[in-house]
Amino acid sequence: MKRILFFFPSNPLDKNEGCKIRALNLLKYFRERSFCVDYVGLDYWDNWNEENVASMQSQGLAEKVYLLKEEPVMKNNTFKYSSLFRSKKRVKQELTIPDHTPSYLKEAFEQILANQHYDAVIISYAYWANLIKDSAYLDNTKTIIDTHDLLTSQHQKDENLSVGLSLEEELRRLSLFNEIWVISSDEQYIFSQFLKQKVTFIPMMFDAQERVFQAKEFDIIYVASDNTNNINSITWFLNHVYPLLPAGVRICIIGKITEHIHGDYAGITMIPFVSDLTDHYRKSKIAICPMLAGTGIKVKVIEALSFGLPVVGTQRAIDGMPNKINNGCLISDDPVRFAGYVTTLLTDDTFYSTQSKLASEIFMSAFVTDKCYEDLDESLRC
Repeated sequence: MKRILFFFPSNPLDKNEGCKIRALNLLKYFRERSFCVDYVGLDYWDNWNEENVASMQSQGLAEKVYLLKEEPVMKNNTFKYSSLFRSKKRVKQELTIPDHTPSYLKEAFEQILANQHYDAVIISYAYWANLIKDSAYLDNTKTIIDTHDLLTSQHQKDENLSVGLSLEEELRRLSLFNEIWVISSDEQYIFSQFLKQKVTFIPMMFDAQERVFQAKEFDIIYVASDNTNNINSITWFLNHVYPLLPAGVRICIIGKITEHIHGDYAGITMIPFVSDLTDHYRKSKIAICPMLAGTGIKVKVIEALSFGLPVVGTQRAIDGMPNKINNGCLISDDPVRFAGYVTTLLTDDTFYSTQSKLASEIFMSAFVTDKCYEDLDESLRC
């Protein structure tokens, strides 16, 4: 039985962000393959409680769960917790992407490695790549970094950041590992040009959805969290595309993004939270992804494709996809063309059927769970 040490800072059971869904899907894969997994998270990075830990263990997602704590510091003769990692806000750094591995965190992680040999150690995000740097306990252990994103691109607008130096530092961190997992085919190309290590495309994975006939309650579905990129995206859509749509179009918007939509929009239903999106996808005809910025593959695009829904999006919507055309996604950054694609899908049944078929085909070829499990099997033959 393979023993895996898996580091992901947040609570994957929340499932309220794409990165958490990815981590949870990997944990389910480990369980399916009967791997023994120890999980390392950060107590201060997310909302954790004893029930979360117990649930991960009872579901067979992890044998041990280590929640590393923030180091207390002495101030005015009393202990206070350092504000360095109190939130996800970036601490000002010069020139390069942040490094979230202070010495006390590395020491705690090293102690875990000292107590148990692992066949593979998997670290999520290059922010924490240095957890394995100079470790004395990685002989005969395969090290893998799951990048999630090209972080230099994410931080390119940060004050003082040098894109060149930051990309060099990001590549240095990735080079510490035996293998690099990427969520995006675009990032696979970039990293493989500069690194000698194997760069493996491990995309978002979802189960194939049974095609169930269901009356369509909504014409359009949009699912999003409330990060800055999503807020800017829905603002653009409502200001520039929504006024061009046919009268009576029915739109369902789901997620924390609803907290940032103000005003009275006819035909829009807003739902702050849904634990299982299956029914809402089946009751919708098309999905939209009006992203204006961001890196990596868009999780909700892949999720929509799994239901055979055509997607209308901006250019950023198809970042990371292995096929940029004939993939069930209709792409334009122009509001008039964007609205036109939506209108055509809603009024032309033949065109809709063609795009729905393409959506299902690209999903089955690259993102279905069984296909991704085969790729993971190959990577973890260690």
